[in-house]
Amino acid sequence: MSLFLKMIQVFFLAMIKYFYAPIYGLAIELNFWHTYFSLIIGGTFAFLIYYNISTLLLLYSVHLMPVVNNLIHDKILNGFRAWGKKRKQKRLYRRKFTHWNKSLVKIRRFYGMWGIILLTPVLISLPIGAFLLRKYYSSRKIALPMMIVSIVVEGFILCVIYWTVANI
Repeated sequence: MSLFLKMIQVFFLAMIKYFYAPIYGLAIELNFWHTYFSLIIGGTFAFLIYYNISTLLLLYSVHLMPVVNNLIHDKILNGFRAWGKKRKQKRLYRRKFTHWNKSLVKIRRFYGMWGIILLTPVLISLPIGAFLLRKYYSSRKIALPMMIVSIVVEGFILCVIYWTVANI
């Protein structure tokens, strides 16, 4: 397989699963720098896409949802309301918070913006981190550049760790 196709594969994997992309680059025998550059470009590109899509989702939920509800026929809305009541009954005795939800709330409360920035590439996924950063810290101008720096630095650290372990 050509070098370009291998780099494209690592690029797309970094967009979806950032943490595992260097392992895949090592498995398909890319060298360190090709894997690293594919990883950071894919991760940064994906984060910017998710960040902007979360902006659209937040705007939709605040401004467009009431307009859409007024335009939808009452019969359809009544069907959704009945479905919502059934769903609420089913979820009544279900756990309210999972372990993962509690950990995300703890990260946001205890560590704040810096916790989200540091843990997004490795522990939290890029889409969830982009949404949390956009929702809670979009007013801070340093949030977006620091997230990109975090993606670059943590990508380098991941590549170094994986290559060191592989060469032992």
